[in-house]
Amino acid sequence: MFTEEQLENVVIEYFQELGYNYLPASELKRDEKEVLLFDRLEAALVRLNPSLSLDVIREAIRKIRHFDTNDVFTNNKVFHKYLTETVEVAEFVNGETVYHRVRLIDWEVPENNDFLVVNQLEIVEKGQKKIPDIVLYVNGIPLVVFELKSTSREEVDIEDAYKQLKNYMNVHIPSLFYYNAFLVISDGVKARAGTITAPLDRFLAWKKINIEDEVVENRELETLMYGLFNQKRFLDVIKNFTLFTNEAKIMAAYHQYYGMKKAIESTIRAVGKDGRAGVIWHTQGSGKSYSMVFLAGNLVKQEELKNPTIVVITDRNDLDGQLFETFSGASEFLRQTPQQAETRSHIKELLENRQTGGIIFSTIQKFEEETGLLSDRENIIVMVDEAHRSQYGVDPKYDIETGEQKYGYAKYLREALPNATYIAFTGTPIETTDKSTTGLFGDVIDVYDMTQAVQDGATVKIYYESRLAKVKLDEKKMNEIDQEYWKMQVNEGVDDYIVEQSQKSLSRMEQIIGDKDRIREVVADIISHYEERKNLVAGKAMIVAYSRKTAFAMYQEIMRQRPDWKEKVKIVMTENNQDPEELAKLVGNKQTRKQREKEFKDVNHPFKIVIVVDMWLTGFDVPALDTMYIDKPMKAHNLMQAIARVNRVYPGKTGGLIVDYIGLKGNLMEALQTYTKRDQDKVQENSQARDIALNILEVLRNMFYSFDYRAFFGDSDKKRYEVIRDGAEFVQQTEKRKSLFMTETKKLKDVYKICTGLLTKEQKEEISYFVAVRSFIMKSSRTGTPDLKEVNERISKMLEEAILEDEVMVLTQAVSSESFDLLNEENIKKLRVLPQKNIATTILMRVLKQKLQDVKKTNMTVSQTFSKRFEKILEKYNNRNDYTDVYEVFEELIKFKEELEEAIQAGKQLGLTDEEKAFFDVLGSDPDIKKLMEDAILIKIAKELAKTVKENRTHDWDKKSQAQARMRLEIKKVLRKYDYPPNKQPKAVEDVLEQAKLQCMNM
Repeated sequence: MFTEEQLENVVIEYFQELGYNYLPASELKRDEKEVLLFDRLEAALVRLNPSLSLDVIREAIRKIRHFDTNDVFTNNKVFHKYLTETVEVAEFVNGETVYHRVRLIDWEVPENNDFLVVNQLEIVEKGQKKIPDIVLYVNGIPLVVFELKSTSREEVDIEDAYKQLKNYMNVHIPSLFYYNAFLVISDGVKARAGTITAPLDRFLAWKKINIEDEVVENRELETLMYGLFNQKRFLDVIKNFTLFTNEAKIMAAYHQYYGMKKAIESTIRAVGKDGRAGVIWHTQGSGKSYSMVFLAGNLVKQEELKNPTIVVITDRNDLDGQLFETFSGASEFLRQTPQQAETRSHIKELLENRQTGGIIFSTIQKFEEETGLLSDRENIIVMVDEAHRSQYGVDPKYDIETGEQKYGYAKYLREALPNATYIAFTGTPIETTDKSTTGLFGDVIDVYDMTQAVQDGATVKIYYESRLAKVKLDEKKMNEIDQEYWKMQVNEGVDDYIVEQSQKSLSRMEQIIGDKDRIREVVADIISHYEERKNLVAGKAMIVAYSRKTAFAMYQEIMRQRPDWKEKVKIVMTENNQDPEELAKLVGNKQTRKQREKEFKDVNHPFKIVIVVDMWLTGFDVPALDTMYIDKPMKAHNLMQAIARVNRVYPGKTGGLIVDYIGLKGNLMEALQTYTKRDQDKVQENSQARDIALNILEVLRNMFYSFDYRAFFGDSDKKRYEVIRDGAEFVQQTEKRKSLFMTETKKLKDVYKICTGLLTKEQKEEISYFVAVRSFIMKSSRTGTPDLKEVNERISKMLEEAILEDEVMVLTQAVSSESFDLLNEENIKKLRVLPQKNIATTILMRVLKQKLQDVKKTNMTVSQTFSKRFEKILEKYNNRNDYTDVYEVFEELIKFKEELEEAIQAGKQLGLTDEEKAFFDVLGSDPDIKKLMEDAILIKIAKELAKTVKENRTHDWDKKSQAQARMRLEIKKVLRKYDYPPNKQPKAVEDVLEQAKLQCMNM
């Protein structure tokens, strides 16, 4: 067996190798009721504060010995400030009060401190005596407490150690924990560190020794000891990577510590050079927000940065609010109160005249063309969250028809802060095809992916379940469409956002997904599935709907099937003026969303199931959420971020479940391969009696013939521990060897209980070794690019052909504008030969009606002209008498389609763009103008109007009366310039303005 006492000796040996002094507690001269070592404390403070009198030193000791409360957390927070910022002592000298600052630790030169490791420290408090396994003292102050459990006993593990420390802290000897920096629990296999407020699942391993090392698995004790307790690093973690919120004490995990250390160095190097500090990829759920806090808090301390201003940029208001809240909760650590820019003018106010300091939050959208220069200082650090989503557009994109240059917000941000240094954070992989993020921010600084996060216990596994067979949706068709999108992205460089827009704009997709019968089946299955799982964890689930319309339909269907679920199910989305009244009431306003966020995060609140479309799919953390029902196509970053909503660690939660109703399997499996730990085969277990024990022992000896395990039988606990650990590694070199070893040692354990009295001492020791290796393994195992129009055309064609070939009836429900463009001769031939001419005619009418609505956005004059003609054709169809009338209407619709196409294309013959042609038609729609002015003049006016509108278009101008007034003035100037008749100008101005607004809607 390998006992707790022996593990204690191993830990002490590690400490001694690291330069720590060791004394058994029995050799200390101390009062058992005191946890401070007063003689060492006083000696250290005298040495560290040579200019201060002994009276001042002793007053400082009195202050850290006596607290105003008996609350562990409150006292620990007070002491942490003493420890990291000095103890202030007032002294009355010559009639005046003089303030001294007494430092408790030399943070810069570790060797100047007194590091002492003590084991079996007896502490008497509240009349009870308790004996923690190991206490680490620095300058006589107990900063770390270890609790250890036997390596060889499978029935005890780190959870037992955790519970014991919690009992010590909350019941038996709380005063020991007033001074605690962090706690360590270990059973030899697992070794985890956490703060006094951390739940067991937030006690994490320290899996790297040095910053440049690779992560090491299955050596947790070694990497924690050599990594975390290197004296310089140990002090750095306490001083610079530990913070308090109102409710918790948070200590950086190893990936946060090393990642942010790299980020600090990279930022310092980038200042004054190209300003590209780099990219940090830390997966969702791994504490990325606190990583940003740790980075900010350390950057403000760097002398080279001269008290920098830190600007934190997000791309959405809800993310801005969440991150701001996190930073605000850590204001003491940051040494300042963060500020949040409410408007564009506010961001200017916060940045324009500031010379140093400050942590300022803003969304990227607050930076636009008119922002201009805000500061040319070099000591500004811009930290960008989820950079892959919003930080493009520094280089112009060109309209191949107009030559127009278009930029994104990122360009205007950099123009506002031209000499700032930029560092990017992302929670999703920086793909090899994504050169924009690294090109803009620099190289990847640090990676902490979901695979590693799951292995570390920072997140839970994600599981997948397909329920597609339960509902009517052709998975083959959806997969083909999905593959087509994917090919366009991979082979033709189509951006993610183009795919998203395409998926949203293809209303026929919504017709398929939002079919009433299908919604009913999906909802029935979700209810059935949920009711089977509702008692798991806290019963929190999320339904991701395809659109606002389908979300509302799902909610209504849930209410129809479960009318008593009104408090249980709610919709969360932004308000929209186009929503029907009933949906508007359900959605509410910004305050409603805030309240619902609070309710959904409360595990005891009856609000259990949320229906969303886009909201809450990024940056929204509800640890208890364990099930996500997806009925919306997603992929790449969006899919990865969405599924991460269910990967948060929560007591009793073993994994997050994704339930798929849309056919995401290919995309999801790809994401899970990126994010989750590889599956491990279950250990085979068999059982068999006394002669078998020796046979098994022989098999194991043969297996280990090339591995020397004789050190196990020596006197050194450390070497014994290492040979167990290395033996476990040797066994797992191949799956075949591991499987055989685990099978044989399981049988050996079973028979050993029966035959122990018949075995020699040597045999027992050898069996003990193999069982210890088995236990080690058991414990370590538990745990030019197509644009939107072209993309739409190609995807629509797939849908159209599939529908035409499989069932024309479905097409009668089509309302997609893309159908118009796709009704080519081939498809029209299919319609011509249909015996059901009413169906064919209805298809054409529906498609053309939708097309006319779309044409209005680009050219309202053409739309109005053809709409009148269309109404006459529609009236003729409604008054039909026989088959001949239907046939005539069908042929008229085809002719109408051709003439509409010609009208749309007419502008090209005049050398006009679509925008210019729209203004030309608006001006020429008045017959009097056609008589008074030549087309050549109208063409010039149209071209100048298009240019003027473009130059004066600002964000949301079409919704702001002041901006519209300015636009009217500019339009009048153009008309006057070309002597447009004054009596015709008022109507022309309003018509041009209306056309400009419609074009804006179509951008």
